[in-house]
Amino acid sequence: MTVRSAHASNPVSGQGVVALAAVAVVALALPPLSLTVDESAIPPASSLPTLPEGARVTGKDMGCGSGGCWLELTVDAPPWMSGEELAAEVLPDGRACPFQGAFDLRRVCSWVMDTGAGSVQVNLQYERWVD
Repeated sequence: MTVRSAHASNPVSGQGVVALAAVAVVALALPPLSLTVDESAIPPASSLPTLPEGARVTGKDMGCGSGGCWLELTVDAPPWMSGEELAAEVLPDGRACPFQGAFDLRRVCSWVMDTGAGSVQVNLQYERWVD
């Protein structure tokens, strides 16, 4: 009679763990590194910080310069708010650069470019780690 150990069945291969770790590293590094190749990449309008109730995006454009490209959004304030009040509520510090998410290491920087009587222009651009 042959006795088999419970520990001997299907051992996890050290090579499999290494391969899985390598795939994870590549998957996390690919989005930020792709920005060094594609300078015209711009974040989607959905990356805009949360707007107060009644505010809405009324215009969308794209600008480019030596630092890459950015998305220009015109946001109309609700009737009870000025453009300056809207800018202060959406971006209290005037600029923010949060990560996209736990598995997307790109940062989307947003900043107020211009304020009008009842609107504000907010620009969005991927922060590049390597220039």
